[in-house]
Amino acid sequence: MMNLIENFLLNTIRSGTPIMFALIGDLIGQRAGHISLSVEGAMLTGCCVGFAACYYTDNLLLAVLLAALAGAFVGFLQIHFNISCGADMFALALAINYFCSAVTNYFGASLISKSISGFGRIAIPLLSEIPLIGDAIFNQDILTYISYLLPIVVGFILFKTKIGTAIRTAGEVHQVAVAYGYNVRLLKYGAVMTAGILAAVGGVQLSCAYTMTWTADMAGGRGFIASALVILCSWKPGRAYMAAYLFGAAQSLQILFQLLAIPIPTNIVTMAPYVVTLIALAFISMNKNPSMPEELKKIGRPLEIQN
Repeated sequence: MMNLIENFLLNTIRSGTPIMFALIGDLIGQRAGHISLSVEGAMLTGCCVGFAACYYTDNLLLAVLLAALAGAFVGFLQIHFNISCGADMFALALAINYFCSAVTNYFGASLISKSISGFGRIAIPLLSEIPLIGDAIFNQDILTYISYLLPIVVGFILFKTKIGTAIRTAGEVHQVAVAYGYNVRLLKYGAVMTAGILAAVGGVQLSCAYTMTWTADMAGGRGFIASALVILCSWKPGRAYMAAYLFGAAQSLQILFQLLAIPIPTNIVTMAPYVVTLIALAFISMNKNPSMPEELKKIGRPLEIQN
């Protein structure tokens, strides 16, 4: 039983880590008043570019950097065409995501069934020996350790620094940010491109640490789920732990049921993470005082930025 619990915790964290990166990224974008639905495409691109770099160069740092650049480019496409060209946010995001799917399927076709060494697990002395939770939490890859700190760092930046205040102001009443001399256009560009970068790094973790494989469309809707989980977090970084690992736990049920030999159809278990997300969102929607940034309430109307 102890081994089952340890395996469940281990898979919960590993499944939740890509979601954590994408969730925090989109949270930054939404705090700036822009829903970065293209994080699905950015994550998928990160999966492909990161895996390709690992396979051809065996350089993990290069894999992360190239994936981050690709994710930044995806974020740039979304924010540029939305703000500078006036394209509809949702239609544009769908187009970008389909574009990323087509491009990665084409260029990643030769990578299917290839193997890489990827990111190995690094045990933290003493902490990894804690009964039950030590191996699951403190014997992970470096990207997972970074994800542990990500909500804390982003929360500090958003709520304790000048740039964070500027980002949140741009997402509330951007005219106020303009009045204080901030370049709102630049803030929004930076926030959405950061969302793309973090989602792409999450994609690297998915393909180069968690699965060690590349398959077509392997993001599997995780980017969309991450955007939805931002609402579950009430746009507060500290709640990302709960949201990301809730999804990870639901996804880990499939492995747990297999280990316990419980005869539940695979398709039903596969649906579990998405059903859990829907139920959680239904409960959070009952909140009469949501903390949604004001600019998000204007979605659907053209953005008119004064600078």
